[in-house]
Amino acid sequence: MKMLLWAFFFFFSSQGLTWGETAPGSDLVFLLAEGDRMYDTRDEAGHSDRAIELYKKVLEIDPKNEAALWKLSRSFRWQGDIASSSEEKLGRYKEGERWAKRAIEVNPQSIGGHLMLGIAYGRIGETQGVMKSLSLISPIKKEMNAVLERDPSNDVAHHVLGVLYRKVPGLMGGSIKKSIEALQEAVRLNPASTPSYLDLAKSYLEKGEKEKASAALEKLLSIDHPSDRVQSKMDRAEAEKLLAELQSP
Repeated sequence: MKMLLWAFFFFFSSQGLTWGETAPGSDLVFLLAEGDRMYDTRDEAGHSDRAIELYKKVLEIDPKNEAALWKLSRSFRWQGDIASSSEEKLGRYKEGERWAKRAIEVNPQSIGGHLMLGIAYGRIGETQGVMKSLSLISPIKKEMNAVLERDPSNDVAHHVLGVLYRKVPGLMGGSIKKSIEALQEAVRLNPASTPSYLDLAKSYLEKGEKEKASAALEKLLSIDHPSDRVQSKMDRAEAEKLLAELQSP
């Protein structure tokens, strides 16, 4: 028994560890998982801040951790979405831009980095006004195309392009036809995506196809297990309002 204990102690000593310590890799796995759990419950008080803290702790251990970098960008994007003032929104979105760029610096092929950077550009453009939005059309397309080159089945990238094609003027490359096609592809790839169904309905409405818009909204409301629980609550509320307006005499 004593020999076993000494062998056990020698193993941990030879790994440069002492009692109560864990290998850095296991710390990273735990911190990332806990950060993800906080993000997934970000509608609860303090959880989005806690997610950011945990992802930053990962970077203290591993400054080039790509996942932590793009997930930080995602967390700041969310905080910008729910911020009350334009100034606060812009600050959060620019933080999201900064962390997404860091992810791409670490790994130029980073799908999460390119995706979050394109989304950050879109949010910054919307917050700063029409002219800024127009100047960011090409950068947003560039980032989404970078994602789709590496992951053609990325539903979020198709969704972003679908929204972009609807909001951009025709002279600048906008197209309601392309918008609907991109959003149809997004919901095909991820039938549990409530934001894609919501934006598909909006694009149908812009085209004047009310029946198809209603069908998309009803499909959204029928989703029992959405891919993003927190986002789906907001989408459901908006979908119910739109559907009531469409069904009113």
